Amino acid sequence: MAGKDIDYNVLFIVAGWIEAVAYGFLFCMFCVTLYFTFGGSSRRSYDAHSRILLGISTSMFLIATFHACIGCYRLVAAYVFNGRNPRGGPAGYLGNLGHWDAILYEVLYATQEVLGGAAAIYRCWVLWNKQFKIVALPIALLIVTIVFGYWTDALFAIAGTNESTLDELIQLKHWIRTFYSVAVVQNILTTGLMIYAIYRNYKQTVGANLRSFGGIRMTWLMRTLVEAAALQLLIELLLLMLFLIGTNIQYIFLDAVVPVIGITFNAMTISYRLRILTESRGDTQWSSFKAATASSQLPKSEHSQSTRVGVDVDVIELSGSGSLSHKERRRSFEDV
Repeated sequence: MAGKDIDYNVLFIVAGWIEAVAYGFLFCMFCVTLYFTFGGSSRRSYDAHSRILLGISTSMFLIATFHACIGCYRLVAAYVFNGRNPRGGPAGYLGNLGHWDAILYEVLYATQEVLGGAAAIYRCWVLWNKQFKIVALPIALLIVTIVFGYWTDALFAIAGTNESTLDELIQLKHWIRTFYSVAVVQNILTTGLMIYAIYRNYKQTVGANLRSFGGIRMTWLMRTLVEAAALQLLIELLLLMLFLIGTNIQYIFLDAVVPVIGITFNAMTISYRLRILTESRGDTQWSSFKAATASSQLPKSEHSQSTRVGVDVDVIELSGSGSLSHKERRRSFEDV
């Protein structure tokens, strides 16, 4: 195992630097999200979905901020005040998982994972017309994540728990492995459900030659979902593989998971809003032209038939034929 490891004194510095870079990206994205929510011409109404999503985004940012602050505190405490500690120096301090700051650090990580999973489940629930049976399995996985995540943090409080002695703590290894695995499965499942919801709606409306939701092309929506979830999924898969291999390189990426979850959540919202701002005018003109052309060609009995599909720029809330509530849809377009 020693051949797979790197010096812990170097490891923790690199891990802190990577988290700082990721947090910088999250800070910028959160500011953009606030601008789209409160400022400029993109200001939206404060419906229930808006408040929930803004609350989730703010909570993720605050957790990531607190996590980064604790990380800075730990680095200063280790390399400044414990630089010559006879019990391993900085690495000995940071590797002791029984310290209060180490336990709090891991609790924040588990909380961010749980919040990210809950946010993905909420989006799935809305996309699938609030059908509980669709999200029953993701909710069960979320409960497993909560149990294993926080119980793992409780095991860290056991005296003598150290990064270098994890191999000797068989029970703790099993709990960590399960926590990582469930997080990966839940990420894949919720992303797949959201993509399939969009694809299913596309198949239902393809006969009406409708290829966009709220002026946003469905293929672009599906691609955006995959791209936004890919970063978080990639890091979680990498963590799982490195943990199974048994190398301490995993800790380089572990700290970055907290801001990355926030980045993933905000990336979807920002992408949808930018797409609408840049394409809504052109899509509206094109839809009007198609409607006028089709109207002149259809029988009179079919003039009243229309297919209407809406999308919330945050939740990607879709609906089939029928009326749309202005409180639940930010933008909607009508195509004949």
